[in-house]
Amino acid sequence: MKKHILFGRDAVLPAALKKYRAQLGDSLWSAMGLVILNLVAQIAVFPLFVRLFGESGYGDIQYLSAYLNILSLSVGCAATLSRMTSPPDRRIENNGDYHWILIGICLLGAPVIFLICRYGGVYMDRVTAICYYLLFVTMTLRAYVDVSYKLTLRYRRYFVFYCCVGVGYALGAFLAYKTRIWPLAFLPGELFGILFAYIADGTLRRRALRPSPAFGGVLKVTLLLCLSEGLSYLIANSDRLILKLLIGASAVTVYYLATLVGKTMTLITIPLGGVLVGYLARYAGRLTRRAAKWMLLGSILSVAVFTCVCVLGGYLMLWILYPTEFDAVRPFLWIGSLSEVIFFTANILSVILVRFAKKSYQLIISGTFAVCFFGIGIPAALYGGLWGFALAVVGANLVRLLLCILIAFYWSRKKNETVCDIV
Repeated sequence: MKKHILFGRDAVLPAALKKYRAQLGDSLWSAMGLVILNLVAQIAVFPLFVRLFGESGYGDIQYLSAYLNILSLSVGCAATLSRMTSPPDRRIENNGDYHWILIGICLLGAPVIFLICRYGGVYMDRVTAICYYLLFVTMTLRAYVDVSYKLTLRYRRYFVFYCCVGVGYALGAFLAYKTRIWPLAFLPGELFGILFAYIADGTLRRRALRPSPAFGGVLKVTLLLCLSEGLSYLIANSDRLILKLLIGASAVTVYYLATLVGKTMTLITIPLGGVLVGYLARYAGRLTRRAAKWMLLGSILSVAVFTCVCVLGGYLMLWILYPTEFDAVRPFLWIGSLSEVIFFTANILSVILVRFAKKSYQLIISGTFAVCFFGIGIPAALYGGLWGFALAVVGANLVRLLLCILIAFYWSRKKNETVCDIV
């Protein structure tokens, strides 16, 4: 009788693990890099902001950071999705198209940033405002340049990329401490990430400023995805905007800390989604009914398991890093964690739908989410305070998740030429 070895080089692994071990390894490298990055941010940067600027000042910084996340991440991620889902023959060489689009958007962003600095409700001196604009530019580029690792599937370099950003954040925290200019806490990290992506990998340097004949089509798709991603990131960050404008900066601090672990996990889904779309871009099959059922089951399990993880992690993080704010934040911890878990679960599903369904469905999902979020969230904040707003956000996120699942089941019934299973 042949003896089965469970460990070592000749171990007998489960068939599913053998089949997907490359994807699992890539996901692990990506997640590890972003975990290191967020550990630096959560341990070195954000607690420093509380000590330097107080609870109200920290809420103001989170409020201003929300604008940057909406503008920068939506553009960078839209350009990435546009490139990853383009025809294979154009995927590697079309650097010039995306570089010119990003340059144009960064220039158009200057008056937008000026309006935020002038009329956003938080005072910034001239030096801080300039650093704020530079942070917008570098965040936009950094959100895009990691596309090189998704194109080449070199996820160990992806890990080093995020380590470089983390080192820059640590250096930036020292600069912010010395100068009291808070954008400097992030600027070195964003710059280190961009430089590493261009120096360590030649993918982005090919035909860097030479547009292709398909530039018009690339621009159209990228702008459509910018609108879709913009709506999604608007809602992901508008909790800080609504709470600051309707309740106050202290409410921003309480709700942000209540969702802190969940928001960190949401950030981790960005590179995981990139790994997923990188492999799905090479998959020639269709979305099957079986895959849709797995998506439903996985969503239920994810919400249950990760909500518990976020609540327990939130208690620990608040107790260690934010002891002064612990009592104020604790009652909102479970509902904030549930909301963020539902949000990042829907994020993963929407990445899958980008590959298999029409891209216009992304706009339907984000538009429905926006209507629910603002249509319920603003009145709830006005009349129910922080509790009313928190419950409204859970409801809006749940609508988005259910809509993704319904579209997956609908699209799995579409007849395509290839009948290979995705699962």
